[in-house]
Amino acid sequence: MATAHVFRLGLFSSDVPKEETVDRTEEIALLRRAQAGDQDAFAEVVNKHWKRAFWTAYDVLYDHDRAQDVAQEAFVKVFKALQSYDLGRDFASWLYRIVLNLAIDHKRRMERDRTVPTDKVEDLVDAKKAALEDDEKAATIERVEQVLRDMPEEYRIPLTMKDIDGLSVEEVARILDLSYSTVRWRLHRARSLFRERWTRLLRREER
Repeated sequence: MATAHVFRLGLFSSDVPKEETVDRTEEIALLRRAQAGDQDAFAEVVNKHWKRAFWTAYDVLYDHDRAQDVAQEAFVKVFKALQSYDLGRDFASWLYRIVLNLAIDHKRRMERDRTVPTDKVEDLVDAKKAALEDDEKAATIERVEQVLRDMPEEYRIPLTMKDIDGLSVEEVARILDLSYSTVRWRLHRARSLFRERWTRLLRREER
């Protein structure tokens, strides 16, 4: 199966963290209530963005429990900073960057402690398999996860954000604090790496 088809088949559509479509006016009103101390409003904010926060952390850590911890830590940080949050900013992008930075910091600490998990990706694969009846799609998802896991972080993260999470190049550049051209180049390189490793994986399986 061609690499392009992997991302276009919608294999991740039921599991990929994408926020609900939120009316901008309604979101600002909800955030204003949360800023005013309305705990129910903040809980609603958390519920709307929890999946995106969790999977963003997982894309870096490949560990279910640690991703949950990072997502929770991110929302604690959001809560503490909410009073000074500029309602003119895009909340999802702000949250995405907080989670991503926390996850990267957490991974670096794990690497220093030499406790980086190497097999936790199976948690995600199993979860996705459970949501799919089509065995062929489940097998493809497992292969995609394997290839992504082995890619360098500087390429895997932009690729995941753009081709799986569905963010625009502009959003990826803003969140990662990179120039538009740098993101475009990394995406080009990431897709090339993915294609090479995908082909290599399929050839190994054919032997």
